[in-house]
Amino acid sequence: MIVAKKKSNIFLILVLFSAIAIYGYFISQNKGSKNIDTNEAAQNSEVSNIEKGVTTFKDVEYKTTDAKNRDYITKGNEAKITKDKPDLIELKTVHSFTNLKDGTVLNINSEKADYFKKTKNIKYYQNVVITNKDTVITSDIANYFAKKNLIRLEGNVVMQDPKNKIKGDIAELDTITNNLEVFMNKKEDKVYGRREQIKE
Repeated sequence: MIVAKKKSNIFLILVLFSAIAIYGYFISQNKGSKNIDTNEAAQNSEVSNIEKGVTTFKDVEYKTTDAKNRDYITKGNEAKITKDKPDLIELKTVHSFTNLKDGTVLNINSEKADYFKKTKNIKYYQNVVITNKDTVITSDIANYFAKKNLIRLEGNVVMQDPKNKIKGDIAELDTITNNLEVFMNKKEDKVYGRREQIKE
């Protein structure tokens, strides 16, 4: 009788250990499957980023050199290239500059710009400001044409220096000579100009 009880106790202990072992095995398997799911989710996230095809760089600089070795340098706090438009670089907080024929520096600033790698042309927009010595020019948009050494300004163009203030729809600025021409969209409209009063 005592032997039978011992056998039944041993059997119960074996069953109990077997149950614990099986339970532990299934828990470990479930944890593993959860880890796999997490990894798959991470991989899917990486794939979605790749599918977007966006590459971002910080603190970039691009240089264009003309036939006479004059440099036109453009810097940006951030640059973005998309897979579907590989020729276009979108810039933020932009500053371009070049040395003029008279030895002074022409500066172009804007919040954003599009740099075209093949042509080296640049489209500036959002708070466009061009400065040279004591002259300031503002506009909605400015396009730099590398081969022509020309900046074409469009929309609410205002040129101001200590003596004059000129307003127009369009202006063209030569980045070598610093010559500025201002136009209106309609021939019948006239360019607005005002001579500033000089305080003595």
